Amino acid sequence: MVKISSIIAGLLAVLLTCGTSVLAQQYPAVDGRQFPLNQMSPPGTAAQWAVNAGRVTPGSFQPVKVTLPAEGKVTFYESWDRPLELAAPAQAGLLVGRMYRLKVSGLEEFSGIDFFPSIELIDRLHPPAGREEDFPIDFEFTIEEFEWAAAGRLVTKVLYLEQPDRVPQLLLDQTQRITTIEPSRNALAEADSLGRPMAIVRMGGRTPDPHRPDPSFYGPGGPIRVVKRPTEALKPASHQQADFSAGWRGPVAAGRR
Repeated sequence: MVKISSIIAGLLAVLLTCGTSVLAQQYPAVDGRQFPLNQMSPPGTAAQWAVNAGRVTPGSFQPVKVTLPAEGKVTFYESWDRPLELAAPAQAGLLVGRMYRLKVSGLEEFSGIDFFPSIELIDRLHPPAGREEDFPIDFEFTIEEFEWAAAGRLVTKVLYLEQPDRVPQLLLDQTQRITTIEPSRNALAEADSLGRPMAIVRMGGRTPDPHRPDPSFYGPGGPIRVVKRPTEALKPASHQQADFSAGWRGPVAAGRR
């Protein structure tokens, strides 16, 4: 099942839940273009391609915010032995072009169960200078997604910054924009058809061995930047005033010029 849903600041998400059978799928062309990457490409591939193609500047930080459906804790890993635990909603700056492992714990509905999603940043936003922390990419997890992961299913989200002229009016008129597509379709290509892919989130039932942790499970990681923010919340209208279009450089994997 693949869904498209809106989150903060004009970002949307393509959500996919599937079993291993999708790995063998051959994805058709979208808008007459073939996409060499898809949501089932090895984790970290899209981020590395973005760096190699010069789409992102090495060393650029993108603030991200992880929102949970209830109280809980979010741990970011610079590496397997360098955890940074924050209360949810948790905000930190991650390097664009990297993949990070996270741990979500302390959810009352899932007592004793920890989840280990990954975030692969393939592009960044371009808010007003000096206000980067006011416009994070919001990774919002739902109870349903945790239920799927607890049952051993793979949950994959492709977040993208929408291009208003590409999004159907029917979607623009909805507060929460959700569209369901088949698992046989390329989620990265679908995101690209409506805007600029920003990140890939994956979450499943896999957990590390608590007694003999495997460093490779935590991926390459990277530096993490935490900035103290004012306690007062921004008014919703302020998010609508930011111009993210300055960073538009085309899709990550479609080969557009």
